[in-house]
Order: sequence, then C-alpha cells, then structure tokens
Amino acid sequence: MKPAMTELFEMLSTLTRRIKADEGSPFDSIKSVRKWLKSMPADSDYDAHHALVEGLERFNAENIPATAERLKVLMELEAAGLPLQFRIVEQYVRNQASFRLARQALWRESWVFWSLLAVAWVHMLKHVYKGPAHLELQPMRTEIATRALRYAGLAMRWEYHRSQAPAATAWRRIHKIYRLVERDGYANDSVTLNARQTSCAREYALTVMLGLTNPIGCKTQEIEAIAQLFESYPDLPLPELKLDEGRHTHAIDLSVNEGAFVLDDTFPTGRRLRYLDLTPLIDHLKALDPLPNASGEGGLYRQTANLMERGGMHRGRHRTHRFGRVWVASGMENILAALISPDGAKVRHAMEPWMLRDESTEGMGFSLPDNKGLPHGRLIAVSWNPSENVWQLLAIRWTHEEEGQTQVGTQRLSRHPKRVEISVEPEAAESAKAPTHAVFLPMSTSEQGMSNLLLPQTHYQAGAQMMLRDGDILYRLRLGKVHESHEGWVRVSIDVLGREQVAAAA
Repeated sequence: MKPAMTELFEMLSTLTRRIKADEGSPFDSIKSVRKWLKSMPADSDYDAHHALVEGLERFNAENIPATAERLKVLMELEAAGLPLQFRIVEQYVRNQASFRLARQALWRESWVFWSLLAVAWVHMLKHVYKGPAHLELQPMRTEIATRALRYAGLAMRWEYHRSQAPAATAWRRIHKIYRLVERDGYANDSVTLNARQTSCAREYALTVMLGLTNPIGCKTQEIEAIAQLFESYPDLPLPELKLDEGRHTHAIDLSVNEGAFVLDDTFPTGRRLRYLDLTPLIDHLKALDPLPNASGEGGLYRQTANLMERGGMHRGRHRTHRFGRVWVASGMENILAALISPDGAKVRHAMEPWMLRDESTEGMGFSLPDNKGLPHGRLIAVSWNPSENVWQLLAIRWTHEEEGQTQVGTQRLSRHPKRVEISVEPEAAESAKAPTHAVFLPMSTSEQGMSNLLLPQTHYQAGAQMMLRDGDILYRLRLGKVHESHEGWVRVSIDVLGREQVAAAA
C-alpha cells in the first residue's frame, strides 16, 4: 500500500498539471478568496468541507512563492475550514458504529484536510527562510512554524485512526521543523491557536506524547480522548537539550525517523538527542480515577500511563550496535556491476569499504570519515563478503556531521536484490525499447511485503506489460505505480500475470 503522504503529493502534482495559467485563481487576493468562500455550499457541512478541501488542493498545487498576501489568504482558508473540520471530526468520532463506507468517507475528508494544511504551512515556512518575500514573512515565522507542526501532527494522528503507524517521512518532517525552530531560538515562543496558548515545542511534544501511547491498538474515541487530555494538560513535558539522569525518563533521537523511547540504564547522549521528564504527566494520568457511574475512562488513562511508563510501542526499529567493515556499491551503475558476477572480487573496483555503525530490522547506519556528498535517495548495495555474492539493497534517508564524521542512515529495500533483464511484451514490439537490465526486489519489507522493481525512468510507463527474465524463469508482469525516484531510476510496484520456463517459452 502506498504511504498516504506520497499519495497526497501525487494528487497535488496531477492537479497542478490541470490548472491553466489563464484561468485565474480565487486565491490571488483576500478579496477573491472571500468571494470564493461565500460561494461554498451552505446547506451541507460535508459538501462545504469537500469544496474547501478541493480549494486547499488547488491552493497548494499552484505552488506560488509565499508572500504576506498569500499568507493572509491561507489564514482565511484555515479560519473558514476549522469550524467545518471540527464538525466533520465530531461526526466521524460519534458515528463509528455507522456503516463502513460513511466512516471511511469522513476519515478521508478529515485526513486530507489536515494533510493539505500541513503541506501549505510547511511550504510557507520554507519561504520564510528562502523565498523572495522572506523579509516580510519573518515576523510571522513563529505562527507559521507552530501551524506547520500542529497540522503535520494531526495528519499523523489520523493515520492512527486507520490502525497504521505514520510513515518515516512524517517523523522526519516534524523532527526537521523542530530542529529548525530550536536552532533559531523560537521553539518556546507563545502563540494563540484555536483560542489556546501553545508553541512550536508544545505542538511537537503533543505528537511525540501521542506516539508513546500505542494508539494503533486504540479505538477512535480512545485516541481522541487521550489527545484532548494532552492538549488540555498545562504543563506538558517539553524536549530539553541537556540530560538529567535523575529526572529524565524518555528521549527523542532527532536523527531517526521515529518517535520517543524510554531511557534505560545506558542513558545515551548525542547532539540530536532531546530529553523528556514524563513523571508528572504519568502521575496525572494515574490519578484520573473514574467516577462511580463513569464508563471506564479512568481505566483508559491508567492503561495509557502504563504504556508510556514502559516506553510506549516497542520500537520496531531498535538498533543494535554492529561495528565492522562492509563493502558498498553506491549508485545504480556500480550496483548492477556488483550484482552481475558470482565472484564479487572481480568487480571490487565498483565497491568501497564503509564502516557499519548500527543496524535495525529496517536499515543500517554508517560512519564515514569524510563527506562524500551522498544525496538522500541514493541507492547502495551492501555485502559483508562480496565473494559470496550476497547483497542487500538500501536507500540513503539522512546524513549529518557528528564529531568530524559523516553519519549516514539507510532504509533497507530488499535483502535479496536480483539483477534481471526486462523487455516489452512481444505484442508491443514495434514500439518497444531495447531490452535492458533492472533490479528485482522480492518481498520488500518497506512496502508491506510487496515485491518491487527498479528500472530506468526511460523504460517506465504506468500499466505497461513487460517480460522479466530471472535465470531460466520468464515472468510476464504489469508495471504499477511509482513509489519513489532514485537518480534516473524508479522503484515501482508490479503485478505478476504469469510465469514459464525459458525453454518452454522458446
């Protein structure tokens, strides 16, 4: 299944292509957006909300550099949309017993609204720093960043309602924003949002706290009850830079695409670690005993406190320190060279030694002596012993400098990548490109067990049928959607339509 945010960005790209420059836009000015808002359906909250969602889609798809005027337009859309959104959310939470299709429609409306607002405010924040109007936007940077963190966190919260953990990209986004506002010294500046005082640090902490409660296993009403309790708690624990071993109970690693974890006796330290004291909040949750005639919320709060005390969800990406040299082929040309030979020593020129730092079920971390200028998304193949021709394929997700070393974090795409040959179906031979090599990624854990294919961008066409040869087996397959691009190559899903022995095919 495709990550929800990826699906959203593809939808926005499609909308961008459909907008014609000469049509004009209802978001050119305050006057035009107010006129557009008055034209929304007035007799149905759902219809009005859907119209507003479509408006936010178009607003984002225009991809216009942020200005003070455009900021005001976005605030008009936000002000008109929030009351509608709250009523849609109320319907969604109240009507969980309703038939499934209605529940799904309300969930999607809510999730798309939060996600589109997050995209809009993150885009606005980028232009606070790099846009042509950054000087006029700077005075509003705290309000913009606070909203970006809040709506990104709400989009993640809505993933929990669907019993899915937020994607790693969602955690990376909020970690990156928080590092930015912390660096520039306004993480704790107060902002009034939805009639409440808040700050960037508080909105960030709300997302982190909810992630510690194992919300994937909770009912919709329970997720919202816990989230609202956190929002109403005045002394919410906020991230701190310096470790106090006698006080801090949890930590967040801002260089890792996941949430907080409980501190054990090791007390890890590092420039990207932030520390939290959850003891007062946990004690508060335990003290919320239910009234005699209550429906058991006190039990929920005590359960939540116990989960947070134990560290929340067990970390699916727990890291094991593993030091030693591995051989790495970086970039598709070197990867294809490494995969082709049963004797890896013969293509050692395509590889370089990297020092392994740690490993998890989903990736590896490396420590390099110098900055190699590795872009995010660069593909690498890793082997402990190339002569055995056993490789893993990974994608670089983050890099940062630490104590004179370049730390590299990678996500595993396949434990058993295979170099294969692909060609267009014989029926389409007149328009076929010459056969070429691709990399088959069987049962990629990062894509929920679905096999993927890496092929050149020039050979990709959605829905095209192709032949894939793996040894003496010939597969007929259909190309699915693109998951991501890697420097001229695309990773796509595939449907296998049939298979046969090469001898029988001949």
